[in-house]
Amino acid sequence: MNHTAYQRASSAYGSAKQTLPPHKLVEALQDRALQLCTSAERHATAGQFDRFHTDIVHAIRIYTGLQVVMTNQVGGPSGKALSQLYGAFILALGRAAGGRDVPGRVRRIQERLALHRRLWAKPPKN
Repeated sequence: MNHTAYQRASSAYGSAKQTLPPHKLVEALQDRALQLCTSAERHATAGQFDRFHTDIVHAIRIYTGLQVVMTNQVGGPSGKALSQLYGAFILALGRAAGGRDVPGRVRRIQERLALHRRLWAKPPKN
């Protein structure tokens, strides 16, 4: 990732965490990515691949920003693990348009993103 993209992601994260706790900020970003996947699936079903592409690119940008933050600001084993997970999400979203049944591919990716989102929202067990 280039330096400018890192600066934008860090700046956006820094600005947003002034109004939301970091945990809630990540939840809000994940929710937005899920909304974009829902929209992308709808556009793919309708054959509107220009809109599909726009939605997928925006979802990728969200996870790219999260990946940068986890790598460079959170760090440690947890940050590294989340960074790798977000990298896998980025690859899956980028490959969504390949092959047959694009809406189905997006739906399967969205299910993985939604599962991660639900797990993120669960309070840790003591």
